[in-house]
This record gives sequence, structure tokens and C-alpha cells, in this order.
Amino acid sequence: MTKIGIIRCQESAMSPDMKRRCAGWGCLAAASKGLAYFDEYDEIELVGIDTCGGCPGKGNTKKIVDIGQNLKDHGVEVIHLSSCISGFCPNRNLFIKALTNDVGIDVKERTHGGPDGKRLPLGPDGKPLMPEELFAKLKTKDS
Repeated sequence: MTKIGIIRCQESAMSPDMKRRCAGWGCLAAASKGLAYFDEYDEIELVGIDTCGGCPGKGNTKKIVDIGQNLKDHGVEVIHLSSCISGFCPNRNLFIKALTNDVGIDVKERTHGGPDGKRLPLGPDGKPLMPEELFAKLKTKDS
């Protein structure tokens, strides 16, 4: 059994716009059902879910390192960065590097795909298409 932690976007979690606010519905559904980016595991235990702590400021990794260490201290073996962080956060690469190097934990990107629960399509580099790439691909397809 793999012990999983999820770090999700604080901006999405705390948005004053109730239509944009996310309580982690997609992340929790995917993890509990073994869907999307959790389908590679035979069995998981979701140990914890936290936010990133908010936008850190240029180059500051203290919050994400503290959050990652707290999850690791509670038994997490792999941290999944939520799809909102993986898809939209300008600090994504900074977070991955800090969690990997400073906390010493495996990091995976994404938790769930779209509303259908499927994985997002892959680009030529084998990585999931970022939203702007996906929209550009769909726009080209429709033209």
C-alpha cells in the first residue's frame, strides 16, 4: 500500500468566488476510486491533504517545504501536486524541486483530469498538455 499526500492550490481552496472555490472534490474522488493519476497504484492510503500555503513570493520555498515535511512526518511516501497546481501554478517547478531535494520525497504531478475523470491528453514530450496547450489543440482541431 502506498501512502499518498495531496498538496492543492490555496488560491482555489480559499477563493471568495464560491463558483471557483474548490474543496478538493476532484482530488478526493480520484484518490478514493483509484482513478486518473492514482490508477498506477495497486492500493493507496490517503494520509493527508493540504494546501500549498499560498503564493510564496519569488524563490521562497519555506512554506511548501514545511507542508511537505509535515506530510512526510505523518507517513506520506508520495506527494501528488493537484491538477490545479500542475496545470496553472507558476511555482510548480519550484515546488517540485523543493519537495524532492529539501524534503526528500517522491512527487507526482496531477490528481484528476477533466469532469470525465480520465487522464489529460499527452503532448509530444509525453507530459500532460497544460490547459493553454490543450485549448490550442482543440481550437486547431475545430478550424
